[in-house]
Amino acid sequence: MKKHKGIQFPNTVEIIHHMLNDQKKHKRAIHQENMNDITKFALLISSVSSNRKAPGIEKPMGFETLYRCNKEDAKKLKEHLKVMYNIVDADTFYQCCKELYSSNHEYLQFVQIWKGNVQLDTSNMPENIKSLFKNCCAYAKLFYPIVKESGFYAWDANEIIGLCRKAYACGILNENEVQSCCLPIAKTISKLFHNWYEFSISCICGALYFNYRNSGSEKNVHEVYQLYSSIFDSFFCQNGIYHINGWYFEEEKKFLLSKNEIKQLLDDWRGADGCIATNRILIDGCKVGYMYREETNQEWDSGWRFLAGDETNEYLNNPQNSGIYKLNTICNYDYDIMPFLNDEKGCVYARKEDDLFHKI
Repeated sequence: MKKHKGIQFPNTVEIIHHMLNDQKKHKRAIHQENMNDITKFALLISSVSSNRKAPGIEKPMGFETLYRCNKEDAKKLKEHLKVMYNIVDADTFYQCCKELYSSNHEYLQFVQIWKGNVQLDTSNMPENIKSLFKNCCAYAKLFYPIVKESGFYAWDANEIIGLCRKAYACGILNENEVQSCCLPIAKTISKLFHNWYEFSISCICGALYFNYRNSGSEKNVHEVYQLYSSIFDSFFCQNGIYHINGWYFEEEKKFLLSKNEIKQLLDDWRGADGCIATNRILIDGCKVGYMYREETNQEWDSGWRFLAGDETNEYLNNPQNSGIYKLNTICNYDYDIMPFLNDEKGCVYARKEDDLFHKI
């Protein structure tokens, strides 16, 4: 990153005034019908990044299904991802996303500073890093009147899912890894925003911040703004993807236990405490009949998966039938799993006729 000079951003201020005065422009194009396919919704979130060409991908990847390259194109795309992003496998993919698409993480840190909740000592920072930090903090604050607490999450989500799709297209990631990466992001997007208009504003603002942070200048901010505004205008037009497809709202589940009934059972747990469990356990009240712990690169994910054991493949392939929960929550539904939670990744357990778990 280049050293930033000064903290005056007249070009960006002009754009923000324009955006605040023009908020009705996209609202009239909001599609009112909701969609119920979270997998397609996740693909639509990557609308900008998935439309970019890359070696091996000479046309938009589309939003109906995951795109796969042929053998020759997959080789080109793999080489591109290796050279441009140092992505060669799942681990390097997640590391790249963490390092490159952290705009919203930085924004939320800045929010705490603006509100006085965090006092950051910059006295020991090198001068160039201190200048960069202060200028990025000041630049990000310009967008607060527009994006509020939602920040730049739409931009990061769009870029991560788009990159994930490319990694899948050339065979670096498999479908399970794509689902594990993209569906939690899609659920967060669904709750954070209420429509494609709000999503597009966060994405455009995130793109402007990303451009400033990595270039050290706002000189080309008008060009960047015009580029992304025109892209989103095409999405909102009569035959555009955001006009045709409504917003995804996750149907509220009626859990067997209320929030007040959940007790704190894992006081000494260390590390990631997220897991995936099916509705057969949390809604239908079945005991855990099958559980396994898999390798994962997600910071939230312990790797644990919990099933009743009678779910069909069709049931499991529907993302609506599973959810992401805290391990502590699943323990409240079935105390029997607790002794096994520290077992190594790769372990598999099934409940047998004696009603006890057996390692398989």
